Amino acid sequence: MKERMNMKLRTLILIIALVLGVSNSIFAQPGAVKKAANAAFTLTTFKADGSIQATSNGVCISADGIAVSPWKPFIGADKAVIIDAKGQKHDVECLLGANEIYDIAKFQVSGKTTAAPLASAVPAGEEVWVTPMTQSGSAVKANVSNVEKFMDKYNYSILASSATDKLNGSPVFNAKGQVVGLFNTSGDSQSATDANYAKDFILKGLSQNDMTLRQSGIRIGLPNTIEEAVVALMLSSEKPANVHEAVINDFIAKFPQANDGYYALANMQIGKGEIANADKTLQTAVAKVTAKDEAHYNYARLVYHNTVLPVLEENTKAAGWTLDKALDEIQKAQTVKANDAYRHLQAQIIFAKGDYAKAYSEFDALTKTKFNNSELYLEMAQSRQHLGATDQEILDLLNKSIELCDTPYVSTSAPYFYTRGQQLEKMGEYRKAVQDYYTYEYFNQGRLGAAFYYMREQCEVKGRMWQQALQDILIASRLDPKEALYPTEAGSLLLRLNKVDAAISAAQQAIQLDASQPDAHLILGIAQCESKQKEEGLKNIQKAKELGNAQADTFLQKYK
Repeated sequence: MKERMNMKLRTLILIIALVLGVSNSIFAQPGAVKKAANAAFTLTTFKADGSIQATSNGVCISADGIAVSPWKPFIGADKAVIIDAKGQKHDVECLLGANEIYDIAKFQVSGKTTAAPLASAVPAGEEVWVTPMTQSGSAVKANVSNVEKFMDKYNYSILASSATDKLNGSPVFNAKGQVVGLFNTSGDSQSATDANYAKDFILKGLSQNDMTLRQSGIRIGLPNTIEEAVVALMLSSEKPANVHEAVINDFIAKFPQANDGYYALANMQIGKGEIANADKTLQTAVAKVTAKDEAHYNYARLVYHNTVLPVLEENTKAAGWTLDKALDEIQKAQTVKANDAYRHLQAQIIFAKGDYAKAYSEFDALTKTKFNNSELYLEMAQSRQHLGATDQEILDLLNKSIELCDTPYVSTSAPYFYTRGQQLEKMGEYRKAVQDYYTYEYFNQGRLGAAFYYMREQCEVKGRMWQQALQDILIASRLDPKEALYPTEAGSLLLRLNKVDAAISAAQQAIQLDASQPDAHLILGIAQCESKQKEEGLKNIQKAKELGNAQADTFLQKYK
């Protein structure tokens, strides 16, 4: 009987010990920790198709929605949400920084949040609590066995606890309810990475191209300074349209007195054909921004550049966009602040309205200012061309435009060489023109189409540059293999070079593409006659005559 009672007593003591042990490790956290646990949340990230990418934990570190969590759940994700201790859902709006090595991210969520303070120091031997969001589990007591420094100022705490990897990303609190770091377990190793490290992430303009952040489809946030934010805004134009639009709206909300956001939004709206909306955006800019002159200038140049586009003609007219409106806006800009760039746009608008003499005078006046540049002389040449200037007068202005180009020449010089090449070709200076066309090609490698090479080939033929002409027409044929004109022209050149078999092949290729080409039949017929295939050749020359080739009769008489 006594032994039975002793056994019951030992069992009771064991149960009490177990309960106390569990209480110590799970339930018995300080009041400050319980309160701070309200800042913890669960994180869910989603793929583009809406399926779940990953889940994790995290903690809010500011009342305005700044949060930290592990980074890995964001990789490959297009959307993310957090659920806070009150069960409220907050969308992840943008990323504010991340480090792949330490697996930690900082981001912005929508709405107001409960925040926890961050610990500045973590002494070895301190008792801490790994604390997920209240609904997802209870806090697990841990002990800081060692603290290592990284980057000279942040704490990497080695922990000992019974916590599992289900708590990864959970905040680790000290007894004061301060965040020691984010919990991570890997195998037998447990640690807490200092949340201060993530807090100190600072976005720059170039962060839009950060290789780590770009692993996620979630928008990268804007820097806090206008200078860096403008860089970010420009770089975001290379992102998907929905991301770029979100960055624009964020910029306008963050910097409502700056022109850049409104200008970017108006451009996006114009790209969608929404001219009326773009007009409202530009009017809003004029009303809200600090630099009113710049707002009027942006308004004027968008009206000017888009009024002359036939594809937008109906929409621009409906919105009241005319050259007169553009002129009115640029004049308002100059009234607020005199600026040579504004005067230049005014001259361009005057040119577009057809007042070439006045436009020339304005361009010429600007050449006597610090604004003097290559473009002005090109525009002067175009004005003088409309006013009946001689070819030499126009060429002198185009030569001056190239003299003012930066040396060594860069791609921005390309239009000036192309225009001078056209003028030289018009004047019969074919070999000089070809030199300018080659310079133009150099600055546009890989971006030119078949039409350019056909145009240059025609100039080379006039200059009796047969080999170069043949090379260019073959390039044109390769770039546009469905166009019959190019193998027809190649056949004509090959005949001139007495490459009869090649001429036959080129002409046959052209006829396969378009059997109604009279020139192709004529070239094929002549080449066949020259290669002693007279019967077939005469048939093709006759076919060329039937299709309307005026020269066919001459060759029929020659080869009969």
